[in-house]
Amino acid sequence: MKLNRRQFFASAGAAGLFAAGGCKGFPAITATRSPNSRVRHLSIGCGNRAWGDINELCTHPSVEMAAFCDVDAKFLAQAKAKFPKARFYRDWREMYEKEFDSCDSVCVGAPDHHHVAMATAAMKAGKHVYLEKPMAKTMVEAKFLRDVAAQTGVVTQMGTQYNAYASDRQVVEMLRAKTLGPVECVYLHSTRQGISRRRRFLPKPAPVPETLEWDLWLGSAAERPYAEWVYHPLIWRIWRDLGSGWIGDIGCHLIAAAWRGMDLGSTPVKSVLAETITDAEDSVKDKVWPTAAHIVFDFDGVPASDGKPFRFEWFDGFSDPEVRSPAGYLPPAIIDELYAKTPWGSRPHEGKAVKCRDGWILQPHGADFAWAVRNDGRAVMPPTVGPAPTHYHEFLNCVISGNKAATDFSWSTYMRECVIAGEIAERVPGVKIVWDAKARRFDSDAANAFLTRTYRRGWKIPGLA
Repeated sequence: MKLNRRQFFASAGAAGLFAAGGCKGFPAITATRSPNSRVRHLSIGCGNRAWGDINELCTHPSVEMAAFCDVDAKFLAQAKAKFPKARFYRDWREMYEKEFDSCDSVCVGAPDHHHVAMATAAMKAGKHVYLEKPMAKTMVEAKFLRDVAAQTGVVTQMGTQYNAYASDRQVVEMLRAKTLGPVECVYLHSTRQGISRRRRFLPKPAPVPETLEWDLWLGSAAERPYAEWVYHPLIWRIWRDLGSGWIGDIGCHLIAAAWRGMDLGSTPVKSVLAETITDAEDSVKDKVWPTAAHIVFDFDGVPASDGKPFRFEWFDGFSDPEVRSPAGYLPPAIIDELYAKTPWGSRPHEGKAVKCRDGWILQPHGADFAWAVRNDGRAVMPPTVGPAPTHYHEFLNCVISGNKAATDFSWSTYMRECVIAGEIAERVPGVKIVWDAKARRFDSDAANAFLTRTYRRGWKIPGLA
């Protein structure tokens, strides 16, 4: 059943999408071919990462970019210049109300703290959703996304666009074929100085720019004065209540090929331990994500590991000489040595190294190809993978066909839960926390305090416990 505009907003509460109490249920919606001759698409966010999404989605031959929303008129202006026939909004709730009767899909490219509200409201209305990573900020939100997607039956895609790259697909194939034997450990690293990691500003209240709707930008986040170059744009990523830290930002990309190749699906992490460094003023130290972290994720055995326990390790220290982090926050030296013998010549800032029983699989993030080497040093030719649609085109193809997309929420939300466990471990550093997947709790009260979050009055998400 496809909900019309009036039914949708009635289900979300008479006072608007985020009225107290909200909706308690919604009918199942079967994903079917778009009723329109073209896929009529809405995009939330028109700057930075969201602009990249827009410029990929618009190249599909069967899409009509119908409407755009951004709280910053400066970013909205570039969409107006490129898509003059579309309609434009500052408040995503208004766009939903006015466009849902005639649209098919939505791309959510707003900051992290908006993701679940925007995505679930669209899914409940029967709209197919492309949701930028990291999708959810808490364990409770991740499960809610999964549940709503299952109950509505819409097409969903997590915005990990590198899944479509040849190198990611090669890693997946080699892991599934056990080309180098069972997996023992997956090393993930991002050692570059992203802009949202270099900056550590103390918030100093400033006038809100005329182009920005600050209250709408805050959404469910706690009220605070606007501060220039502290939150918007981009720098929101460093703040715990707005962003998801470096592992939340980049980890979802790096972990995806290993998760798919090992067919981990709904496999829960067993325990997590993080060590961190936080370079920030004392007054904000407990409000920002670490500057650097080393996180160890332990898992029980799966077929891809021949039933033996295996591990993921995450490193995000800085490797540039002028700001080099201590050794424990950088990948093991063996990985540098392995990369030195590859066509790349040195370890990239971002990538993965999969240690298998019989050798290693190496993949720089976003590379054209992956590399494999046996323990005796002999190189292994990676499999040939054919052409594939981009991650964005694959999503729109599935909107048309009704098929499941590659990073459907049915499994990608579990992968996200693993990364969230790492983020929680960063907030209780030095303590191994054990996850009970059945009870959905850690063995630590300190860790359990971060299983959910507080929503600003008027922005509670309907149906979310």
